[in-house]
Amino acid sequence: MPHNPAQPSSSTFVGMESLSEPPIQCASPPVQPDQPRLPPLNRPARADERSRWRWLRDRFAYDAISVFASAVVHTIVLITLAYFVWPEAETEPFQVIVAPIADNSAPDLLDPIDIIPDISAHDEAPNVLMDKPVEVQMPDAPNIPSPLAAPKAAPVNSRPADIAWEVPQSVLMIANDAPFGGGFEGRTQEERARLVSQRGGTPGSENAVELALVWLAEHQRQDGSWRLDHQKGSCNARCGNKGSTATSTGATALGLLPFLGAGYTHKQGKYQKVVEEGLYYLTGRMIETRHGGDLQEGTMYAHGLATIAICEAYAMTGDPELKTYAQKAIDFIVHAQHPRGGWRYLPGTPGDTTVTGWQVMALKSARLAKLYVPSHTTEMAKEYLNKVQDAGGAFYGYQVSGKDPAPTAVGLLLRMYLGWRQSDELLGRGSLFLSNRGPSKTDMYFNYYATQVLAHRGGTAWRIWNDDMRDYLVDAQARSGHEAGSWFFTDRHGSFGGRLYTTSISAMILEVYYRHMPLYGEEAVEDEF
Repeated sequence: MPHNPAQPSSSTFVGMESLSEPPIQCASPPVQPDQPRLPPLNRPARADERSRWRWLRDRFAYDAISVFASAVVHTIVLITLAYFVWPEAETEPFQVIVAPIADNSAPDLLDPIDIIPDISAHDEAPNVLMDKPVEVQMPDAPNIPSPLAAPKAAPVNSRPADIAWEVPQSVLMIANDAPFGGGFEGRTQEERARLVSQRGGTPGSENAVELALVWLAEHQRQDGSWRLDHQKGSCNARCGNKGSTATSTGATALGLLPFLGAGYTHKQGKYQKVVEEGLYYLTGRMIETRHGGDLQEGTMYAHGLATIAICEAYAMTGDPELKTYAQKAIDFIVHAQHPRGGWRYLPGTPGDTTVTGWQVMALKSARLAKLYVPSHTTEMAKEYLNKVQDAGGAFYGYQVSGKDPAPTAVGLLLRMYLGWRQSDELLGRGSLFLSNRGPSKTDMYFNYYATQVLAHRGGTAWRIWNDDMRDYLVDAQARSGHEAGSWFFTDRHGSFGGRLYTTSISAMILEVYYRHMPLYGEEAVEDEF
């Protein structure tokens, strides 16, 4: 309704009417002809310029002289007083004193729901934002404008000095105590068969991998993604043990990694469409920021896993359409690192060993793909490991120094990739700690990292571990119904990640013979981190 100025406004304060007064008459009364106006402020009635300047001089000159004289006198007095009362100047030079930052001095933000919760040795339940997580409906993220746009990495022929350098073919197969391997050369069908028989696999373990891939392909959604709640879509709740954590990028990476680990890409193999649609979904979820490509969807766990999948696919195929995505995802990891070298659920927060593990493995995958990884990032990661190590580096804790099984497995694997030699005494002590514990019957997260540590180090400890781990997984795999080919173990990780997480991690454990080339020895292909 239009406002009527004749009526009081509805917004008028109560009681305002009592403060009103009669209106003020703004118009002046008419001037009579026989009563001329008086000149205002005693200005001369005549308008000639000489009279004007004479009036200004008489009006202001003497006042200005008085004000100036007063200002001079007061200034002299103030300077004289200041001379006697001003404190002596400090003789020491000015210094900036920076107080040392104590470990964990920066407050942690509330941990968001993560794809694989806190795996420290403590029994406390991980912090979550809600008691019963629900699936997050993420908004459609804008894609990077052009997948063929020039990435941030420099051309190969002008690569910075801290990038992995090329070596002659004659050097590649020289036995070396330093870690120069870990590549993807074993993922071809020919090399896969050779390495299975050479490194401890069996026809039964390979059959279990293939059955797992069938189950994973069956549970891919129409948009190319996987979800930890695997019961939707074609499964139609025929498989039990759904995960309770909401994610799409992290779950999709978990779905893709076993296919890539077995040598199946979007360019070759019987699962080309499965892998292609999964990669299409992942790259479509990337949000471009000024710090790189963001695949978090709430947690750096998911970003690390998704980055590994994209980098592996690019390294295995050389597909130029993936290069920009892979580099931008790595750039985001570099930016998200805490000043003390680690990573945690949110970018820039003090790190923990498990989230740090996924990020460093993503950086390693990037190096294998000849992408740009700043050397200072890996050096800072070493500083983080120094912070959480115990017994000089034989054991590791979750966020502080400790001797926790899973963090120790993660820490030792990262030490191997970051330069520790096979003969290192600390590596030997830590490996003995893992092998003496033996494979867990339920904690596949611990088994995943410990299996890689012992496989790369080799020897009797590896052969004993491998026989137990391999045969246990083959026997525990579901064989009937819609669950055939999958795994599920009741533990705190399984309850959050569900059957999809457990199946993915178990399949990658059984791919250990060829998923990464040995870090040491004659099989190692030199590619310095």
